[in-house]
Amino acid sequence: MANTVDALSPTRVPMSRIYLFALIELATLGALITPLVVSLSLKVLQLVPEAEKEGALGIVAALGALSALLANPIFGHLSDRTQSRFGRRRPWLVAGVLGGLAASVLLAIAPNLPVMIVAWVLAQAAYNATLAALSALLADQVPEQQRAKASGIFGAFGFLGMVPAMIVAALFASNLTLVMLVMPVFAVVVVTVICLVIPDPQVDRQDAGRRSFAQVFSAFVFNPAKVPAFTLVWVQRATMQFGYTVVSTFALFYLMIRLGMDQTGAASLTSIATLAGAALNVVAAFTCGYLASRRGNYAPFVIGSAALMVVSLLMKAFTDDLSVFWISTALAGFALGAYYAVDLALVMRTLPAGEEGKYLGIFNVAKTLPQSLAPALAPFIVLIGGADPIAGGEKNYAALYIVAAVAVLASLLTLPGLRGVLRRADSERPRVASAPARITEKAEVA
Repeated sequence: MANTVDALSPTRVPMSRIYLFALIELATLGALITPLVVSLSLKVLQLVPEAEKEGALGIVAALGALSALLANPIFGHLSDRTQSRFGRRRPWLVAGVLGGLAASVLLAIAPNLPVMIVAWVLAQAAYNATLAALSALLADQVPEQQRAKASGIFGAFGFLGMVPAMIVAALFASNLTLVMLVMPVFAVVVVTVICLVIPDPQVDRQDAGRRSFAQVFSAFVFNPAKVPAFTLVWVQRATMQFGYTVVSTFALFYLMIRLGMDQTGAASLTSIATLAGAALNVVAAFTCGYLASRRGNYAPFVIGSAALMVVSLLMKAFTDDLSVFWISTALAGFALGAYYAVDLALVMRTLPAGEEGKYLGIFNVAKTLPQSLAPALAPFIVLIGGADPIAGGEKNYAALYIVAAVAVLASLLTLPGLRGVLRRADSERPRVASAPARITEKAEVA
């Protein structure tokens, strides 16, 4: 295994700093994910005929996710090698949310589908610059014994970021511009203020400075054979995320087809359901992050979260009952919270020292790539097997949810190869340099 505890953070960091990092996650993911849940679907319905909505949404979401796929490792790689008086991560944190706000304005005023696609591609690239730098900052400063707890907090705050935007979407579903711009403005304010108070020490590197195209392209290149545990965690997260992307991206269309709801009613219910799922996600992330941090063994949380997600997907595959929809939504929210409580902490055990930003950027691709594949494949998957067994018609949403369930179940095939990192090893525990530090650590645990 390539990773050791980061030399920049050999002892515990204040929990207040972790919460500030998580607040950046909250604001940025809130600005990025909210369009995927509601805004993009509503904008597509404004610009294309209803019969073309699945294909148009698939193109927009797929190209945006492709942009995120490229941006995350590139900006993580660049932040590893940035030298400035503001640090190496903070410039990318602020630049990303500013670019995201500009792209969101363009998205709100887009008069046609091509402009909408350009705007969403730019928004994905910008916000993923912030997320890549943030993940690297976490690896820089948070030591091993706090990472599961930090991962749980990050997972919880990521979903909390949708709460204010979903409230706006539920109350003002007819004002699409307001729904699209609330979180981008909030992200700019939050990230800028936090960057004024968090530390981001400069690190002297011989390879800092201007980068050629070939050097930037190297951000995508790694040898899976040299980092097998990292590769398996990447695959695990990608398959798990694929299942949840199906749940979130096509929720509005699912409600319109299966429950016979109109556009406004489906948008409002999608917003409320997302809030309910986010609340359970927060509970699961905090609780499981705390438990995983104490146990140091992440296997039960990975297995349990995948099992719950599979049950949720299969329930939605074969129902047109609103109560079953709510139960499955709750299960999916809790499942993803439990998984996010450990996935970031797990991958940090596999990172090569000195290349944390690059590899965390590549790892984040496992979260963004399914956002490209699921919408791109969905229009073809819903044609499998003929008519929908519940709603009838030519779009088979049961097939879509079954395929997603199989993908999530397949994520568990990675576990045998991850035995060496699922449980915290004694060699991964950071050394305590002094007696006072040891006393402080015991007090914090108590």
